[in-house]
Amino acid sequence: MPPVFDLRIMAPDHALFEGRAQALVAPGREGSFGVLAHHAPMVTELGPGALKVTEADGQRRHFAVSAGFLEVRQDGVTVLADAAEAASEIDVNRARAAEERARRRLRDRGSGIDVARAETALRRALVRLGVVEKSRTTG
Repeated sequence: MPPVFDLRIMAPDHALFEGRAQALVAPGREGSFGVLAHHAPMVTELGPGALKVTEADGQRRHFAVSAGFLEVRQDGVTVLADAAEAASEIDVNRARAAEERARRRLRDRGSGIDVARAETALRRALVRLGVVEKSRTTG
């Protein structure tokens, strides 16, 4: 069995995951990166994207995160996400509706439209839908 590490994924209102993991792939501000057991200590900022966990038993779990921080210490890894959802918790219909709403706002760009907010909403909807799709295809 590959070496494992303790992993905690925390959202402001609850813990999404607490357990042992073989690997973690996270969305950094400058691109995705991986963490394995015995990784060098670090603290880094997360960007919006998919967080992929390979548990100690090899099972894969996927999470959507909006932003936050990740800390690697000798005793484990902690993800502190501004907002996060497990793939199993994502309402696909709601995410599709949010995507369409954001696309419509960006397309119409009428007065009073906050473009940055619409772009952020679109990015979040696409991340959520991508995480669901990835969880269905890779387990």
